Amino acid sequence: MKFVSPLSDTDLQALMEDYVHAEKPALRRRAHAIVLSHKRYSINQISDILAVTRETVSLWFDAWEADGLEGLRDKARPGRPAVYDALDRERLQALVAEHPHQIKAVQARLQQETGKSSCTATVKRALKKAMSELAVAWLLAPAPPSSKSMD
Repeated sequence: MKFVSPLSDTDLQALMEDYVHAEKPALRRRAHAIVLSHKRYSINQISDILAVTRETVSLWFDAWEADGLEGLRDKARPGRPAVYDALDRERLQALVAEHPHQIKAVQARLQQETGKSSCTATVKRALKKAMSELAVAWLLAPAPPSSKSMD
C-alpha cells in the first residue's frame, strides 16, 4: 500500500486550508487526497471518493513528496500572450461607454490609440475579461457604511 509520508501539523494545516479555501477546485481535490492518505485511506478508496483513477492519485502523492504544496498546484501552461493588457482593457471599457453597440468603431479607435491590431472577437474577449475583473473587484470591495441611523 502506498501512503504519503506522515504530515507535520504545519503541512496538515496548510493542506486543510487549501482543501477548504483554494480558488481552484483541482487544488482542493489534490489537497483532499493527501489529507485522506494521511488518515490512512488507501489509493483505491481515495480514487473512489474523488472519482479519479488510481494512477492520478499516485501522481498526486509523488508530486506532494517531491515538491510539497507547490507540487499540487497547476503549472503554467503555454499559450498565446494576451493582445491587450490591463490598461488597454480599461481604455476599452471607456470606449465602449462612449460608443455602445458600435464594436467596430471601438475596435478602430482602440487600434488607433494603442497601435495593436486585432479582430472584433478579440476585442469582445478583452471586454468580457475587463468586465469580469470589474465584477470580482466589486464583490471583494468592502461594503459601504449603512446610511440608516442607529436611533
